Amino acid sequence: MGWGGPPRAIIPVRVRFDWFKKRGRDGRRDAGPAVWRVYLDAGDVVADDGRGNILRAARLGTRSVRIVPLTGGNHHVQSGGWQVALGRTDGDVLLGKPLADWQTARELARLVCEQTELPLDELTQRMFSRVGQYTRSPGEC
Repeated sequence: MGWGGPPRAIIPVRVRFDWFKKRGRDGRRDAGPAVWRVYLDAGDVVADDGRGNILRAARLGTRSVRIVPLTGGNHHVQSGGWQVALGRTDGDVLLGKPLADWQTARELARLVCEQTELPLDELTQRMFSRVGQYTRSPGEC
């Protein structure tokens, strides 16, 4: 290390952090925002994110669509992700893995509602009405 320059060890660490920013947690390059295509197939709800990830969940017995913020039991912390689920009386059926941001989860849930003709559950409606992101118009879930 010479005077007037950064220590050599900082540069490789910074390069590594830049690499993590450009890639997702699983090491794959982020292909941009998901462009969801949701449809029904043999009694299942299928969601294709346009990046090669296909999510599938059984629709049988589903009463509503939920968005669950993953906070690890502490509602004072920032969410660790957002899980879209199909609400059933015997427990929720998860639709894929948790999503990183609420906007993506809300868009997926909206499309699932449209295709399945299921409503958002009451708690999800209230959660989004508080942040001004959910407004109900006639016929919309």
